[in-house]
Amino acid sequence: MSLMHLSETIVHVRKKKGWNQTEAAKYAGISLNTYRRMEDGFINEVGITKVNEVLEIFGLEMALREKGRPLTLEELQRGETY
Repeated sequence: MSLMHLSETIVHVRKKKGWNQTEAAKYAGISLNTYRRMEDGFINEVGITKVNEVLEIFGLEMALREKGRPLTLEELQRGETY
C-alpha cells in the first residue's frame, strides 16, 4: 500500500463515519494539523504511532506483506491496488 493510498483510505473511512477532520483528530488524540497532514498524503512526515492512533479509531490496522507478490483475491475484492 502506498502512502497516498493510505491517505485516501483514511479520508474515505472518516467520511463514511460522518466525522469531520476536527472530530477525527480529537478522537485520535492528535492535533488537527497533524491529522490534516495525514489526509493530505504527508504521512511520511508523521510518526508511525500517530498514524496507528488514527487507524485505530477507524477500526483499521496496518499489515505487512512481501513486496512484489501478487494481490490476493480478498485484496482485489476490497479494491486494493499497488
